[in-house]
Amino acid sequence: MTETGRLEPPAENTDNAKHAEAARLQGHLRLPSAVALAITIIVGSGALVTPGIAFQRAGEAALYSWIAAAVLTLPLLVMFAKLGAAHPGAGGIAGFTQAAFGRHAGAGVELLLMGTFGLGIPGIALTGANYLRAIPGLSGLPVSLGAAILLVAAAGVVFTGVRLSARVQLVLALVLTIALLAIGFAGTVRGAPLEHVPPPDGATLEAAVLAIGLIFFAFTGWEMITFTTEEYVDPRRDFPRVLVLSFVIVVTMYLLLAWAVQAHLPRDADTTASAPVQALVEGFASSAAPLVSVLGVVIIAANLVGAIWGASRLVMSSAREGLLPPVLARVNGADNPRQAVAACAAGFLAVIAASAVGWTSLSDLLTIAGQNFFLIYVICSAGYLWLFPGGHRIFGVLVTAVLAAIAVTFGPLQLAYAAVLVVLGVVLSRLRTRTR
Repeated sequence: MTETGRLEPPAENTDNAKHAEAARLQGHLRLPSAVALAITIIVGSGALVTPGIAFQRAGEAALYSWIAAAVLTLPLLVMFAKLGAAHPGAGGIAGFTQAAFGRHAGAGVELLLMGTFGLGIPGIALTGANYLRAIPGLSGLPVSLGAAILLVAAAGVVFTGVRLSARVQLVLALVLTIALLAIGFAGTVRGAPLEHVPPPDGATLEAAVLAIGLIFFAFTGWEMITFTTEEYVDPRRDFPRVLVLSFVIVVTMYLLLAWAVQAHLPRDADTTASAPVQALVEGFASSAAPLVSVLGVVIIAANLVGAIWGASRLVMSSAREGLLPPVLARVNGADNPRQAVAACAAGFLAVIAASAVGWTSLSDLLTIAGQNFFLIYVICSAGYLWLFPGGHRIFGVLVTAVLAAIAVTFGPLQLAYAAVLVVLGVVLSRLRTRTR
């Protein structure tokens, strides 16, 4: 490991080490662009539907569920902030694992992450296709085709270059942040919103627990930001700031939307679960309701650009570490791993095609991806415990224990899928080491 905390390439392969060093990305992301990228990675379709689903599940206690989920996220952000500042790199969480447990463990997590992105990102595109079809004149567009269009467009932005991607993300982040904050704020200043905040007694808090698991996954995304730290101008200084600023903005947005939903929408209405933000806008200004579909497409497009950006950096990092073909580690003149971006897009399109012929469903894609991310958090917290002993040990043990206790409740098939990916990554890494 270097003095700056970056991981050194494997010492046993000099050619690979030279290739890895040459392939390193230049630091260009400053604080505003990095915060915009973080927001667009985190805020996805969950912001448009989760407030309504949580309200139906927990009633007006759902507001406390959102607060609890935000509090549960804080320990993860503390870990990501310290790990990202100490070990910046395109490998992100896999890089943290490698720093803690060695190259073979890092390879296992790389494959687990690829298997997770390979399901979750096509799921995001399929979700966005439903919003695209809601725009007047596009109702006849097949869902799979709409998803492919969104994914190719997002990949095209990332493929063009990091500077264009950063500018696009900054604009999209401003649009979605201002729009969602405005909708949430409008809902909390109309009527009598305080009447829809129940006292935090035992029955209310018990009901709130029912929706925490659902809501927690609206807070996933910060782990994706770790794959962009190699591109920060000053990752040690800016990465913790990005986490803090994005957390404050996202939590404020979520709480306002959740409060507005339970203050103005009927709990048992179908639209409360399927399109709560649109139902809010229709109640405030019916003429502006069609714009919600456009806003949904903007949010999904921004989410896809950020997700493909992060996934392509993981593929590039894995290739330069020797797990994937070296061609995927190439960085082009625009300081952009275009081969990795193209490979990611091709894989995601294949999953969308599989969904189109009925081999998988949107629900399966999002469920498995969400649970895999949670398992990755367990691994990340174990790495934190190993890399930061001493005064951090109690904190690391508590976080690891809580996450592991929740993870064992997942279904056996989801756990088996994750286990196979990790074992396969470890085995492939060992085989490559023996053939060098």
